Amino acid sequence: MRNVNRIDGYQKVRGEARYAADRVFPEMVYAEMVGSTVASGRILRIDTAGAEASPGSLLILTHENRGHLGKLPQGKYGATTEPRPPLENTRIHYYGQFVAMVVAETFEQARHAASRLRVLYEPAEFAVTLDGSLDGLGQLRVERCYPDQCLDEDLQVQRGDVEEALGRSEIRLKATYRTPNEHPCAMEPHATVALWSESNSKLTVYNSTQWVLGDRRVLAEAFELPWENVQVLAPFVGGMFGSKFATGPHTILAALASKRLGRPVKAVLTRQQVLTNVGHRTETVQSLELGALSDGTLMAIRHETQTHAAVVETHDPDEFHEPTSLTTRQLYSCPNFKASHEAIRLNVAKPRWMRAPGESTGQWALESAIDELAYALKMDPLELRRKNHTDIHPQRRKFYSSKHLLECYDRGAKKFGWEQRNPRPGQTRDGDLLVGWGTATATYSATAWGATVRVRLLRDDGAVRATVSTAGVDVGMGMYTMLALTAAEALGLPVENVSVELGDSDLPYCSCAAGSNLTASTAPGVQEACHKIRQKLLSGRTVRTIRANTTTAELFLRSKLHAVASEATTKALDMENDRYCFQSFGAHFVEVQVRPQIGQIRVSRVVSVFDVGRVLNPKGARSQFIGGIVFGIGAALVEELTYDPASGLLASSDLASYLIPVSADVPEIDVSWIDKPDLNFNSQGCRGLGEIGITGMAAAVANAVFHATGVRIRELPITPEKIADLKP
Repeated sequence: MRNVNRIDGYQKVRGEARYAADRVFPEMVYAEMVGSTVASGRILRIDTAGAEASPGSLLILTHENRGHLGKLPQGKYGATTEPRPPLENTRIHYYGQFVAMVVAETFEQARHAASRLRVLYEPAEFAVTLDGSLDGLGQLRVERCYPDQCLDEDLQVQRGDVEEALGRSEIRLKATYRTPNEHPCAMEPHATVALWSESNSKLTVYNSTQWVLGDRRVLAEAFELPWENVQVLAPFVGGMFGSKFATGPHTILAALASKRLGRPVKAVLTRQQVLTNVGHRTETVQSLELGALSDGTLMAIRHETQTHAAVVETHDPDEFHEPTSLTTRQLYSCPNFKASHEAIRLNVAKPRWMRAPGESTGQWALESAIDELAYALKMDPLELRRKNHTDIHPQRRKFYSSKHLLECYDRGAKKFGWEQRNPRPGQTRDGDLLVGWGTATATYSATAWGATVRVRLLRDDGAVRATVSTAGVDVGMGMYTMLALTAAEALGLPVENVSVELGDSDLPYCSCAAGSNLTASTAPGVQEACHKIRQKLLSGRTVRTIRANTTTAELFLRSKLHAVASEATTKALDMENDRYCFQSFGAHFVEVQVRPQIGQIRVSRVVSVFDVGRVLNPKGARSQFIGGIVFGIGAALVEELTYDPASGLLASSDLASYLIPVSADVPEIDVSWIDKPDLNFNSQGCRGLGEIGITGMAAAVANAVFHATGVRIRELPITPEKIADLKP
């Protein structure tokens, strides 16, 4: 396919794209969420008098007057931020937990009224960090659990005999790698506008979400409505990275307040509330032990993970545990493997998905350990990876449907100039700067969770126009453009003659915008729906003679029909089938410059090559790859969600203190891809690519830092203090 500009780009740069918080309706009122000021305990009393007496105050919702809500779903068809319904009881599990909603005539009045709410608490002991979960004697003082699964993947895994294989290994490496809490921190805050019609029997919600159908089910269950009586709309979403998967308490309460007041209600979380209350990536402590022969052949890998979960009152079927060993069990040929997973329950908001959940944190540890092993073997880190390459998933014992990782290594190394690398750390300089080169493998699962796509052709003043419709959400990754381009090529139309409808729960079914699955779920559906339209035109005998190269649009023009439409449904295909495992791959090559006197690190060059099947829109794909790579640079050098262990308060709760890379932190990034279709995966041969860019990137940066300085940093982010305080 060809490069195409975003078809929704003009609306966005002109300010014409309307996001959830942009919606304004007659008589609309405004809601403000109120958070707890203790990290654990219970509410003794809520004094609402001051808030009620504030100008414009209309409604104050608390646990005392919230009223009945239906049972909220948790799982694949709808989920909430936590299993408890909002304002369910007096228990406080974390600092900032919502304890009330205040609704007033204006946004300013709602903020003022909320500030006058007085809540009396009975505080209890709490812990907000893994280190803080221990007492003075090093004993755990909070609950722990040993989860069996997450994202349908086993967390406690074993194959072969790790102990015996480690005993036979000629080289052994054992190291511990840490990652901090991180936050998706999407540009658009979570926002909802809710309004009821027809005597409170139908609910319409404009929501900042990545899953309109999930929200619809949650709201339908909460208010005990038929699904068709709830419509959720999200035509434009300003980013999510996993944080807008679950239906938030502000959404449910905005709908409840709107029903009580008979007026539209708008609820927008503050940036502090987004960072405090919306699911984040957990901190991890990962211990890896690798055993190898002297020629680099891997004999055994042990991967032990400690992470955290939220405090819960009842069983949570949707509980998330960062699945760090997903990559370790399969990326390299190794006959003996064991993974274990332990979670400590902390007083923080429930952890959630964040871009490449499990793979991002797990590959940081694995690819750092592989680099360390290469130095211990006195072996080129890239050659060690080639040595242990496999075309078969070691755990599932099935071939990958398509794998061109070795080509990624070869092309990336050539473009980067890897053969010129000095194998000795700390020996390359540019003036007073230390220069280092690092590499790491990228990988992410290929998923398709299914969708139904409708394509409709219509005559328009002598021209043919098409509309593509599905309930999926474009959260910024270019779904509008990809669907338009796919339909245009299948029908023989200019892209500008194709319009796309997304983000409406009344449209045909589409899976959640997550797991890099939407392109793989919808593009084959577009192609099939266009094929069905062609067959209708041919079988209907509306056209007598055709040439082989006659396009579907030309067939339609020569027919007597005013309009024609068809739908196609793709099935879920999640990571494997009876014959194959589905996975994408890539390779990062990174150069860093380090100013050792002050510990300053600058990523000065990146070359990355990916194998993601067929790329449908090269221009959009390049942007997606670069976005993931920049995400990885942030994880490596600056990102950290920090809690105050004394109060439980989130210390980095705004965009000034939660650091992310800016333009000065990001060099020119050389991105390319193999572009070989994976026709075993789907008819288009395309796999998702939104998340693979981040995987392995933090390790590539850290490995380059070691090559530059001789200092091995095993804890993210790699701050100047960690460089300046350590010596090779």
